[in-house]
Amino acid sequence: MKYIFSLFLLLLITVFALVAAQFIGMGLISIAFDIPFMEFTSKMQNMNEYPELRTPVLILQGFTQVFSFLAAALFFVKYVYKFNQASPDKGAVHVMNPKLAQHFLEEPFLQRYKTPAFIFLIVLVLAVVAFPAVWVTGALNGAVEFPETLKGLETWMKTQEDNAQTLTLFMTDFSSPLQAVLGFIVIAILAGLTEEIFFRGVVQPLFQNLTKNKHMAVWITAIIFSAIHFQFYGFIPRMLLGALFGYLYIYTNNITVPIWAHILNNGLTLIMFLFVDKEMLNAPKIEGNDLLTMIPLGILSFLLCFAILKFIKKKMETEVEENVSKK
Repeated sequence: MKYIFSLFLLLLITVFALVAAQFIGMGLISIAFDIPFMEFTSKMQNMNEYPELRTPVLILQGFTQVFSFLAAALFFVKYVYKFNQASPDKGAVHVMNPKLAQHFLEEPFLQRYKTPAFIFLIVLVLAVVAFPAVWVTGALNGAVEFPETLKGLETWMKTQEDNAQTLTLFMTDFSSPLQAVLGFIVIAILAGLTEEIFFRGVVQPLFQNLTKNKHMAVWITAIIFSAIHFQFYGFIPRMLLGALFGYLYIYTNNITVPIWAHILNNGLTLIMFLFVDKEMLNAPKIEGNDLLTMIPLGILSFLLCFAILKFIKKKMETEVEENVSKK
């Protein structure tokens, strides 16, 4: 029950932080760029007509990421749960704040077990290898059609997808090298850092404690991670990426590994946006003979990802055993 309450509390904190960050961020942007608040809000509704808003929107996006997901996660860990080293049999663990409950948290947050440098190089290979699988599942996901009785839902989902694509295309249509650097920081680095700390570092351990099953925790967190983007036609590939990040966290016990993987995925995608047809990457479609070509490639990509994950798992198990034997 305590973990359900914790999840509910985390949800409240996150919603409050998200709303506050958006409102405060827009206020600060209005002051910094000398744009009246209401005018800025109005222009945001049709941002494609105002390319001068690209830098303010990127800054707002970064500000919102830091002061919503990241701030909510760190506030939750610091003030709802507190770090405690009073358990001689378990070592350093997180426990709930005594004002809320007196129970040890069996699966701690934000673990940072020392990971060999070569693991990060392997994750780089994994990010590249995973791209065909993500692209193919995205294309298949985008081809889903709903029955007539659910046309209203389909229309709403397509509207959300179109809005997300409009924002993505607007934010990545850089007009200068400096703007491209800012875009990389916001879209790749900050998104990877903040989302992984929140989802893999805090949400996943909560579900692992609740379900007592690490695989359920990984997939539940991955589903939530994908759902909050409100892009149904990219739901499956994003969920699979979330699961990939989740297993990297479980196998390494180091939050910096999924952060690195997330940054690589977003960064590689952004780089391809700059050199490949953006519309094709944003809403991939597979038709005719391309389907016969790409699906086997996607399957091969899945198999290679699975093999690399197993390799990482084995190497980390060996690393832990060697460290224990040295003590």
